[in-house]
Amino acid sequence: MNLFSDELGGMKDERASGVRNLCWRGMVAVSAAMLYAAVFCAPVRAAEVGEEQRLIAILKSNSTPQEKDTACVQLKQIATAAAVPALAALLADPQLSQSARYVLEPMELPEAGGALVDALGRTSGLTKAGIIDSLGNRREEAAVDALAKALGESDVVVVESAATALGKIGGATAVKALNGALPGGNESVHGAIVDGLLRAANQFLSAGDEAGASQIFEQLYRAGESQTVRTAAYAGMIRSGGRRSLELVMKGIEGSESAAQMAALQLAREIRDPAAGPALGGLLSKSPPAVQISLIGTLSRRGEISALPAVASVAKEGTPEARIVALEALGELGDATVIPLLAETAATRTGTLQATARRSLALLSRGSVTDVLLSELTSGKPPIQAEMARALGERREIAAIPRLFDLAERGGESARKAALQALPLLVKPTHVDALVQLVTKAQTEVARVDAAQALNAALQRFRVSQAKLELDLLVKALSPGATVESRLALLPICSGLPDPEIRKALREALSDGDSRVRGAAIRALCDTVDLDLLPDLVQIACRAPEENFRTLAIGGCVRLATREEGVQLASSQRVEAFKTLLGTTLSPEQKRLVLSGLAEVPDPEALKLVEPMLADPAVRSEAAQAAVKIAPALADADLATSALKKVAAAETDPATRQAAQAALEQIDARSGFITAWQAAGPFRQANKNYAALFDIPFPPETPEATAVEWRTLPPSTDASRPWSMDLLKLFGGEQCVGYARTSVYSDRDQQARLEIGSDDGAKIWLNGKVVFAKNTARPLQPAQDTVDVSLKAGWNPLLIKVTQNNLGWEFCLRLTKPDGSRIEGLRANPSGGR
Repeated sequence: MNLFSDELGGMKDERASGVRNLCWRGMVAVSAAMLYAAVFCAPVRAAEVGEEQRLIAILKSNSTPQEKDTACVQLKQIATAAAVPALAALLADPQLSQSARYVLEPMELPEAGGALVDALGRTSGLTKAGIIDSLGNRREEAAVDALAKALGESDVVVVESAATALGKIGGATAVKALNGALPGGNESVHGAIVDGLLRAANQFLSAGDEAGASQIFEQLYRAGESQTVRTAAYAGMIRSGGRRSLELVMKGIEGSESAAQMAALQLAREIRDPAAGPALGGLLSKSPPAVQISLIGTLSRRGEISALPAVASVAKEGTPEARIVALEALGELGDATVIPLLAETAATRTGTLQATARRSLALLSRGSVTDVLLSELTSGKPPIQAEMARALGERREIAAIPRLFDLAERGGESARKAALQALPLLVKPTHVDALVQLVTKAQTEVARVDAAQALNAALQRFRVSQAKLELDLLVKALSPGATVESRLALLPICSGLPDPEIRKALREALSDGDSRVRGAAIRALCDTVDLDLLPDLVQIACRAPEENFRTLAIGGCVRLATREEGVQLASSQRVEAFKTLLGTTLSPEQKRLVLSGLAEVPDPEALKLVEPMLADPAVRSEAAQAAVKIAPALADADLATSALKKVAAAETDPATRQAAQAALEQIDARSGFITAWQAAGPFRQANKNYAALFDIPFPPETPEATAVEWRTLPPSTDASRPWSMDLLKLFGGEQCVGYARTSVYSDRDQQARLEIGSDDGAKIWLNGKVVFAKNTARPLQPAQDTVDVSLKAGWNPLLIKVTQNNLGWEFCLRLTKPDGSRIEGLRANPSGGR
């Protein structure tokens, strides 16, 4: 404070008054800082000092090496110069040298560097090499003389470490020492010294001393070192070359020396000289293919538009490999002037050359690309027109739509086809009517078919994007009042449109007096994705007089009932369709089609339809395969076992018999486990976790259960855990509860044992009474708990409540006799007794 007071005392004029105010504010700030330090920092620093002294004492004591190592780890965060002597004493100890270096190496104190340098004279071998590494990492300039001396030692490890450290430290003295040690020595030592020189040169370069760096790089390049070193050295020459960098790059690329060429090609893209682009482009025509490929990549990455003519020349006349790279570069560098070259290549070549030219046509962005593409589309040769249409479509050139429609309607054959290829990629839903008109106005069958295919492609794109479609004109063109030719072209499109009006039009066409229209309608129906048309398909399969149409329709039924959309149908709907088909006279081929569909329906009724066909020699094998696929997925173990035993007895194919036996073993593994359930959930309550929810009654366990929405709980598809009932897969979620219900049929009153597994807690009601309750969090294992229960003759309602904390959420229940053996005739059904 005296400093400010003295200054103030000597000032008499007004300017002194201003300064006096500034000084006063400074006095206040310093006072505040001193007060903060006194109140808050002093106790913290005092604590650290005390801790540092305690740790230093451990280092000086007879404590074990492990205890001293732990002390070093703790010292790293708080060590000051006071700790250096104790740490220095450990540097010569092979067991603790690394621990001491761990603390000293990052310390920004000259005492730490001095301790490491002093330790060099007291150590050898790996311990000394480690200390040298620390000096290098610190870039300890005070160590250069000692490290230079270490280069003359006989220990290779020490010499290599010294060379590396000198390179990291850098500077003229370090370079002089490294150069002095360069002659002689074994290959390992020589390599370390060279590496040190490269490091030192890069240090010069980082510091802005290009001349110093260049001198070392050039020395190493001309010294007959390995190609790897010479490549690195030439790269260094380029980086430190200043205005000569471009000259060195050009000389390296044009020359025959591989190290220089490799370095020059690698660094060509980094040159900032504005003359680099034209200069590098000028090398293309006189370079070998491998160099051309590298140069083109460099020119493309640099965006050197000035090199476009040279790149285009390679794309036209180079080797196949160079042409591919050049064609790709044209997509980045090119403008409208390269369209003819790219189009010609795309139209006349195949494979990678064609694909690359097409990609580049789609990527071009400079100049009047769209105008040129449209011009070529109108007047180019047929193959060129096709490529122009493809490019316009891939480029999503919406502006081309009017011209494309005009060409599709009035252009020559090749232009029309090309336009119809592009339109589906560009049009919007509002263009559907215009596409329909292309079909209805077409003058030839080929033109109608092409236009209809374009319309279909567009409609399928819209369907995937779920766009709203106006189909009035299409429906009108399908009606009996339209021409037969238009209807024949448009009916195939109906198979991909699940729409009420399209459905109506299809049904009308099925009863059309023209056999060609009726045939087209049947074929469209057999390909439909509309689930509402399954009954219509069944009727055709059963009643059509033409055998070929019946077979097509049966195949359509199978496809519609088993594809992904068909899963939306209830199993009963799918089974009923197949049952109706089997109620007619079918050929073996048609039966095989039906069996392929039944195999995809895991339902007891499907298996019952399959079983009689096990006795039909014509389709026995297919029936057996279907039974083997259906049976393991059924909850009714007795029905599944009975069918599989029939397969094993009747089937002669070893593979099918083996599959049936495996399925029997899978069913036996889950014997007694109840796998037929309906589930409801999830149920939650605000601010209640899974444990608190355990005792809260939700609708499924109250008289309101009849209003609960119950869903089928699918059995496990994991053969190793067939007993697991997974609520998480059905409901998802955390901190909630779920319920599952079923009814168990017993043919008499009897005692049983209920084995329980749950993730997490479970409460169980049998015949309306709680028979088990455990509020817990645990992973699922079978038979985690058991309880004795009484089964009455007939159906026994069973309800389980399972809590969900997080992760898994599943359960398994098994009923056995009291001694653990199987109960014969036991079965479960969620609808039993209801």
